[in-house]
Amino acid sequence: MNAATITQTQEPTLRHDIGALFVAARNFCEELFTAHGGWFVRRNDELAGRREMLALAAESEAHSPNLAAELRYFANR
Repeated sequence: MNAATITQTQEPTLRHDIGALFVAARNFCEELFTAHGGWFVRRNDELAGRREMLALAAESEAHSPNLAAELRYFANR
């Protein structure tokens, strides 16, 4: 290997620039995901709504079993 080959491989190329661009884009997406609370906030809201519907189903079981069944059905969707 001669000195010209070593110099050529050490210079940044388009591949390196594109790789750096993808790293920057990924870091931006991770920061945006963290800033918005990610998927976990949405999941907690869904679980809270599901628990509320199941509680309503339990309350209505005595006077309307059909309503309780429908509430359980929608809570599990």
